[in-house]
Amino acid sequence: MWIIGAGGLLGSALTLELSGDERFTMLPNQTITWADVNQVTQVFERSFQQLMIQAATAPWTVIWAAGHASTSNTRDETAQELETLQILIDVINQNGINGQGTFFLTSSVGGVYAGSQHPPFTIDTDPNPLSAYGELKLAQENLVKEQLTRTCRVVVGRISNLYGPGQDISKLQGVISQLAVSALTKKPLRIFVPLDTMRDYIYVEDAAKTIIRLLLCTSKTLSTHIVASGLSVSLGYVIQVAQVIFRTRIPLSVGSHSSAAAQARDLRITPTASPENFAATTLPVGIKNVYLDILHQRQEARPRSPGPAPARMGS
Repeated sequence: MWIIGAGGLLGSALTLELSGDERFTMLPNQTITWADVNQVTQVFERSFQQLMIQAATAPWTVIWAAGHASTSNTRDETAQELETLQILIDVINQNGINGQGTFFLTSSVGGVYAGSQHPPFTIDTDPNPLSAYGELKLAQENLVKEQLTRTCRVVVGRISNLYGPGQDISKLQGVISQLAVSALTKKPLRIFVPLDTMRDYIYVEDAAKTIIRLLLCTSKTLSTHIVASGLSVSLGYVIQVAQVIFRTRIPLSVGSHSSAAAQARDLRITPTASPENFAATTLPVGIKNVYLDILHQRQEARPRSPGPAPARMGS
C-alpha cells in the first residue's frame, strides 16, 4: 500500500487505520517538494518501483490523497496538480508489471456537483463543476479512468465535506475547524454563503474506514462512489451545535468572496458508500473532537511562563 499525501487530513487517517491491519504493508512516506517536477518524478519512480518489488505477486494499492487546491484557486494554480497526477499515471503505466493493482483516487462531491441540478445528487447525477477546483477534480477522474484501467483496477471516491482533527486551517475551507478557532480566539469568522447552505459533513476517520472497505469489497475494473455520512445539515445548524458544544457564542461576520459563486446552495447527496456498517461519528462528537484538538494545539504553542526565581543564599 502506497498513500500519496499521507501527511494530509485524509492521508493521515488512512495511514492510522491501516497501520494496525495485518492485511496491508505500508510503503514509507516520502517527503515531496511538489513545485519541483524533477523531484516529484524521481520520488514517484523510486517509490513505485519499491512497491512492485515488495508486492512481488501480491496485490498492491496506490491511494491518491494529495492536493492543496480549494475553490478559491485559479485554473493556473490547479493545473500543477493535474500535471502531477499525470506524472504518476505515466510512472504506473510504465512500471506496473504486476496486474493485481488498484488505484484509488480521492475526488470531491462539492467540486464536481457544485452546478448540478435537482438534489439530492446521486452517482448517476451529471457532474457540473463551477470552479477551477471542481474542473480539476473531474479532470483527474477522467485521467485515471482513461489511462489506468488497462493497467490496474480504478476506484474513484467522491468525498463529501471532510472534517476532523488536524485539518489545515490556513486554507479557505474547513468550516468546523474555523468555528473552533473563532471560538477560542474571539476573532470573527467571515461567512461567505447563506446559513441555509446544505452540506454533508463526514468525519475523517469514518471516511478512511469507508475507503478501506471499498478497496476490499469492490471487484469491478472501474467504479465511482460517493463517500458521505448520509446526513445533510445546514450551515446554521452546524454553527448552533458548535456554540452549544463550545459553550460560547462564536463571533461571525458576513462577507463576500469570489469563491462563493462556486458554492452550491443545496448539496444534499445520496451516498453509495456511507459509513453505516460501523459506528459512525456523530456530528456533535466530531465537532467536539476538532475543538479539543485545536485547543490542545494552542496550549502546546503557548509560551510557558518562567518558574520562580531561585532563592538567593545569604544577604
